[in-house]
Amino acid sequence: MAEGNFKDENLHNNLEKENLSLILETLEGINNTNEFKTVLDESMEATRQVMNSEASSLFLIDDEKGVLFISVPTGPAKKEVAGKSIPKDKGIAGWVLSNRKPYLTNDVTKSEHFYGDLAESFTTRNLICVPLINRDGNVIGVIQAMNKRDNREYSEGEIPVFEALATHITIAIERTKKIDTMRETIQQKDVMIAEIHHRIKNNLEALSEQIQKDVQEITDEKANELFRKIESRMKSMAKLHDLLVEKKVNERIDLYSYTQNLAEKIEDSMSFNMLDIEIDVSGVEIDVSQNKALLCGLILNELLINVYKHAQLKGTKDVNKIDINVTKDEGLVILSVADNGVGVPDDFSIQSKRSIGMWIVYELLQKLGAEMSVLNDPGARFTITFPE
Repeated sequence: MAEGNFKDENLHNNLEKENLSLILETLEGINNTNEFKTVLDESMEATRQVMNSEASSLFLIDDEKGVLFISVPTGPAKKEVAGKSIPKDKGIAGWVLSNRKPYLTNDVTKSEHFYGDLAESFTTRNLICVPLINRDGNVIGVIQAMNKRDNREYSEGEIPVFEALATHITIAIERTKKIDTMRETIQQKDVMIAEIHHRIKNNLEALSEQIQKDVQEITDEKANELFRKIESRMKSMAKLHDLLVEKKVNERIDLYSYTQNLAEKIEDSMSFNMLDIEIDVSGVEIDVSQNKALLCGLILNELLINVYKHAQLKGTKDVNKIDINVTKDEGLVILSVADNGVGVPDDFSIQSKRSIGMWIVYELLQKLGAEMSVLNDPGARFTITFPE
């Protein structure tokens, strides 16, 4: 083998290794992103780099208008072409969309399908374009790379690489679309839950005010005292619902103090069942976002109500104390709730929909990004952990 050929082969192998490393790094970045806009930006920048091109663009389908619009462009003319569109049956992108096949040309002036440049400041010399085909076999758009750097030409051997990249980009786009839809659904549920809590609070306050008026006409001392207790408990429950949905924008909250306050309100509101259960809250100050504190509050509310419910069924001798602890360790917030009862049954499952309360806890844990372990120690102990 001649020395020159040996050097050329080494150079080619080094370039292949660098390209593979870049592709792997690119895929890792795309697969670890859950924001739709970020996925699009990173995907097209990855396209530009992996294909060693001056520019790249992502066309998505707008079925209502019958066009392919440029969602994310990169390169020197990206500001000029962003948001522009072409008829979905025109241009090289339209051909790729219709035929579900890749397209490569190293001289766009000789291509019968080239639609023309969408930016006056950029002249397309050559390009490679592939479809984005999802798992259902539907084409959701196309991506293209334009102008191979150093005036080089695209080769047929680059098509499989580009198609593999396109597959991962399609998966990431579909995944983040679903995440966005889920977030929107959760946000709608949050608004609905807040509205329900607000209505319950207002109804309790209205009933409390009515009882306060009516109690003045009750002459029997025992009956009078009973109705005043009922009125007091209604006020406590109204305060609890208010605390569970309190919104303080961009404010961080001490989770320990919040938990203490919430436990006190729950203890007051649950006193109607005549169970003598002591709630003890211990821990350290931990500042968390208002949203995380709210989620912890909703979870804590369900767990404590569950303890009270089972204590009421089994009798006070089973449960007379609940210990709540708020602490942190190595960047993790740890919230534990333990009682001194008989513990949870052997077939207990947090994901079981037989218990609405536990199912709600499971859904809230997903939103919090938390994990929860359940032990009999000897009573039931629920331990929740999530990043600080």
